[in-house]
Formats: sequence, structure tokens, C-alpha cells
Amino acid sequence: MNRREFVAGIGSVGVLAGAGSLLWRGPPSFGDEPGTAEDEASNDPLEVETIDARGSEAGTITVPDETVTAILFFTTGCGNCQAQMPRLAEAREGLVQRHGDAVGFLSVTYQTPETMPADDLREWWATHSGDWPVGYDSGLARSYGAIGFPVTIVVGSDGEKHWERNGIQEPGTITDAVESVLEGEE
Repeated sequence: MNRREFVAGIGSVGVLAGAGSLLWRGPPSFGDEPGTAEDEASNDPLEVETIDARGSEAGTITVPDETVTAILFFTTGCGNCQAQMPRLAEAREGLVQRHGDAVGFLSVTYQTPETMPADDLREWWATHSGDWPVGYDSGLARSYGAIGFPVTIVVGSDGEKHWERNGIQEPGTITDAVESVLEGEE
């Protein structure tokens, strides 16, 4: 097998995984569906089921909380999601050094525990530099209108979404977005 065939094969796996996720769960939605507009307008807290993994404890995390939170929406079969992980880790490291507990990070997969068991997610997480809470999306993407993957958003402590980008983002871009929200909350 030559390199071109290998790269094409890897790309095909990512496309198939994304398509499988869309077939299994359907596309992320927004608009006038029950709960969507109301959740965005009220910024009601949502619970995210987290797993026991490096930097993450099994249980739940409430969004929003008292921090400015960067949230990554991902799927494990997505090459861009994998590429985003070390960039998010780098941004997190600098932000936590400068701002401590005022900053939170959370990553949620669109996959379900049935399609991506916690043991498999834990292994993927360790392989791709994850070291903060990780869990399963239970309506957070719909509430914030996040469509696609990877999607990175920044949510203020009041629950308002202040920033959103699809695709791979550089650490400095994420850092600037989080710090802008932190400055606005002072």
C-alpha cells in the first residue's frame, strides 16, 4: 500500500465515522424544536454526563457554572477533532496558568455511551492529549446551536455563548476568545 492509498483510507474512515454518527443520532438541530430557543434564551443550566478519564471524573458537570468555559464538541472518528485536541490542551495550559479557576474546559462527544463506550472514549481521550472533563452530549450542542465538529465555543458564567468556531483553531485564537470573555465579566 502506498502513502496516497493509506491517507485516502484514513480519510475514508473519518468520513464513514461521521456519516455513521449522523445516521445513528441524526444531524444536530436548532430552531423551533422544543427546548432549543427557550434554552438559549434562558441559559438554564444543563447537566453533562462525564466519564472517569485523565482530568475528568465520572458524574456530571453543570453548564454554565461560575467559570468562563471553553467547550469542544467532537466525535472520535473525526481527524480534525483529533487535530484540535492538542491545540485546545495548549490553550488550556496557558489560560489556567494565568487565570486559575476562573476558566473551565469541557469536551463533549456527539456519540452515545452505546456507540462509544466509556472505556473506548477514555482510551481515545488519553491518546489525544485530553486532561480536562470529557463526557457525552445530552442537549448542550442543541442548546448552544453548535452544528458540526469540531466546534469550539466559549460560554460565560451567565451561560451566554460569546464565541463559536468550527474546525481547527489555533491555541492563541482560543486563548484570545476566552480572555475577551473574562475581561467582559470583570
